Amino acid sequence: MKVAAVVPFRCFTRGKNRLRARYADSEVEQILHALLLDVLGALGCAREVDYLAVLTDDEAVARVARAAGADVRLRTPDPGLNEAIELAAAELEAAGYEALLVVLGDLPLLRGADVDEVVKVGEKREIVLVPSSDGGTALLLLRPPRRIPPRFGPNSASRHAEAARKAELRAFEPDSPEEICRVDLDTPEDAERILASGIPCRTRDVLLKLAR
Repeated sequence: MKVAAVVPFRCFTRGKNRLRARYADSEVEQILHALLLDVLGALGCAREVDYLAVLTDDEAVARVARAAGADVRLRTPDPGLNEAIELAAAELEAAGYEALLVVLGDLPLLRGADVDEVVKVGEKREIVLVPSSDGGTALLLLRPPRRIPPRFGPNSASRHAEAARKAELRAFEPDSPEEICRVDLDTPEDAERILASGIPCRTRDVLLKLAR
């Protein structure tokens, strides 16, 4: 199965407003930079991913992504999260990719083995859904890439499951990846969970430095 993975990532200077309740803007920028590198590192280690791209409207993000070995699909102006994914899905399906794996860019504890497990499940299932710890969607595999429309945003896991039901399918949720790999970083409480995990990653290194 020929699999394309995409990572939507807006920029280093906007968003993550709940983190800004604890961290200064410059500190959030450092955290976001580390998050992107952690996610791209995990995908780069995955054996089952044939193509990797970052979806962004920001040149700084594009530079970091390219330096990390990812392709970049730059959209200016930003069409919106789901619209950007839909555009990429159409292009990648036309290019011959059989499945699309959408991975959000705020999963610092993700591992290549987790990605491979999701792809392996996708060889038998048309939709594989990995909810994040807050009810969102951490990873979503669609076979073919436009099997259902993306519904990312608050509580998107349930909305993706509903879209699957409307397509007369069931979104399959694997027993793993491990729960720690579903931890996204949106709030100061999430930062504490990542610090307490003891799992080495760039994002944790930055959080440790900022905690001193």
